[in-house]
Amino acid sequence: MLVPGAGNPHARPCENHRMSEAPPGSADPSEDPAEEQRALLTEDLGADPPDRPGTGRLLAAVVSGLLVAALLGWGLPWATGASWSEIAATIAALPAWALPSMLLLGAAALLLEAVTVRIAVPGSQYGTALLGHTASQGATLAIPGGSVLGLGLLAWVLRRTGIALPVVVTGILAASLVEMALTSVLVPLLGGGALLLGSAVTPTGSLPGTWLWAALVAVVGAVLVLALCMVLLRRGVLAALLAHAEGMIPSGTASEVLRQRDALMRMLGSRAAALSLPTLAARALQWAALWLAIEAVGAEVPLLFTVALFALGRVVALVPLTPGGAGISETVSGAVLVGLGVAAADAAAAMLLLLVAMLVVPLLAGGGAVVLALTRSPARTAGG
Repeated sequence: MLVPGAGNPHARPCENHRMSEAPPGSADPSEDPAEEQRALLTEDLGADPPDRPGTGRLLAAVVSGLLVAALLGWGLPWATGASWSEIAATIAALPAWALPSMLLLGAAALLLEAVTVRIAVPGSQYGTALLGHTASQGATLAIPGGSVLGLGLLAWVLRRTGIALPVVVTGILAASLVEMALTSVLVPLLGGGALLLGSAVTPTGSLPGTWLWAALVAVVGAVLVLALCMVLLRRGVLAALLAHAEGMIPSGTASEVLRQRDALMRMLGSRAAALSLPTLAARALQWAALWLAIEAVGAEVPLLFTVALFALGRVVALVPLTPGGAGISETVSGAVLVGLGVAAADAAAAMLLLLVAMLVVPLLAGGGAVVLALTRSPARTAGG
């Protein structure tokens, strides 16, 4: 599989991704398949926006939205044991700071995640990275399987500023690997450690063992996926796979893939901390939103258990039944809160409040970002 990416970030793109000279005896360099392949990778502005979702995908989005509504409207009250009248009364009694804090924390998480994108794509401007990332998140959460569409939107927004396609794709790959390592592996591991430590220090309530085992399985799966990615990114392994596929891929593709693999590994090696810290800070803000949501309903949950609960929610959100696990995460987390001794209506209200930061803000901001991205004029960056 072709994995285009950035070369030396300090070199000009036209020099960094220079097409090689035609082989001896070639009358027209443009006819060389390898040259044509690299020309596609370094194609300048003028690319059309990603294709709009087809009727089938839009229908799937409607069905998924109805499923989320059903999970929240029926599943959450059932899992927590609260009636909607009790939940509504609890929501009406929330302090004045509750909703604004969720809006601010949800927006701040998006702002921090965009910093990772900005760092991963040399030559990009923060405003462009924020626009592309927000549009990407909106598409991912609104449409089942929308992650591919979202990444396409992000790449298109960045490309419109004149940044070479290999630089954009390498940056997106780097940011995606960082996100996988932190959200799907590190956060669940921290949550598991917090659960064990919290259980030893402050035994409380009863946790649903089935869901905890499911979370453990999901964490193991994420670790295996990450490990597989790292194995495939080993140069020897990748070179062997490309050699085995010789004749099935265009001429020149194998050398280009290896070059972009080297660029990706250099970026991950030299900018690991810079790429990781903003995304890790965003997850910390989302955990803070959970903690504040619990505080807002007046419930008392030991701090370590809130870390474990946040990690469980992020793992459950990986279930591909709804975009971003919306509805599923809240239902499971609400039931766990009840198991920890929180009143049923308080648990359900806290999860609905958290939903504002985790789903409503990214969806609304993403919708606005998509409209803005499709209507604004492209602007080249100075170093694009």
